[in-house]
Amino acid sequence: MKTYNVAIVGCGSMGVENMFEDFPFTYSFAEAALRNPKTRFAVIIDADKYKLEAVNMRIRTERGISDFHTYTSLESAVKGEGTDGRMIDIVCCAAGPQVNAEVIRKVKGFCLCGVYCEKPFTLSLSDADDLVRIEQEIGVKVQINYLRNHDQHHRAVIDYIRNGGIGDLLTVRTLYKGGVLAVFPHTSALLSLLFDKAISVSGVYSPLLNTRCLEDPNIDGVVRYCFAPQNREINVSATATGRGEIENNTYLYEFEFTGTKGRISILENGWGTRYEVMEPSRVFGSLGLLMPYESRRIPLELKTDSPREFMVDGLENLICAIENNGETACSARRARDAEEIAHALAISAAQNGMCVELPLKDRDHAFANAQAGVNLLKKEAGIKS
Repeated sequence: MKTYNVAIVGCGSMGVENMFEDFPFTYSFAEAALRNPKTRFAVIIDADKYKLEAVNMRIRTERGISDFHTYTSLESAVKGEGTDGRMIDIVCCAAGPQVNAEVIRKVKGFCLCGVYCEKPFTLSLSDADDLVRIEQEIGVKVQINYLRNHDQHHRAVIDYIRNGGIGDLLTVRTLYKGGVLAVFPHTSALLSLLFDKAISVSGVYSPLLNTRCLEDPNIDGVVRYCFAPQNREINVSATATGRGEIENNTYLYEFEFTGTKGRISILENGWGTRYEVMEPSRVFGSLGLLMPYESRRIPLELKTDSPREFMVDGLENLICAIENNGETACSARRARDAEEIAHALAISAAQNGMCVELPLKDRDHAFANAQAGVNLLKKEAGIKS
């Protein structure tokens, strides 16, 4: 079995520091590299020498791990080949969208097998288009950390629906935790595994404010998708749930898929599943009506007892794509499309719910998160802040 040497770029929370926190699942690239039997945690890279040394000492003293090296740039790490002659195979980027772009553009020169990037993917649509082109032309395997695309349970539900497990798909309803630019791409990224392409969106501002970041609004809307298995279009409703206030810390994140034979709901951020079978209505059965009733016989294909190890599974999925020359669960293409849908919703809301066709015609559109994002969108829509 080949062992892949992993370099972590950025020793902040998602890169390394979360490995010291008490999360119910792996939530750092460093921990994922340590837990995957096919990878070796080889290198940490950070331009901040003081932060790099502090993390270096903490890993050695608190985790007892010493078989790794530190560098202040990826270039020096590649030239140093891990100091002990072992090449770097996979780079995990946890230093922001600009670093994501820099690393992917240098993949060929650095002889890398794959790149695993924290979201958001890029800062502009044109940048994303360029990186997708590189991904396709060079054949590099890129994985973006939209967590639910990697989770075995979420993917099993998607496969079950595409294979007709709940009959003809009728409707999809989603709840996301608020912040259309920061959070909704998690939803649209997973839906990219179910649907074939997004056609259009329409959105309106939610009455629930994202008080943690007013500049990244909660937006409710509808995304129209093409669903090839049924050769028709399907509307997906999206509703923001989080107000951002500590006293109302709901933050529901759920999916509900309704078909002609049943309904599947992914609850509790993926930890819960409700499976319902379409049966004659207990009230209006004489009229021939069918209703979904909860069943304890959840199909084995849904893997409801699988552990929630999003980032470990993400790294494993990247390795499978490398070894089998396939597409990752959240490639550069999928991440670009997911973030483009979120921005299209924001554009639609800024234009009073006007339908926005996809893909966006303006390929110079800026992908900006949080504060910069909505100000730019309002400006483009001719609305004064």
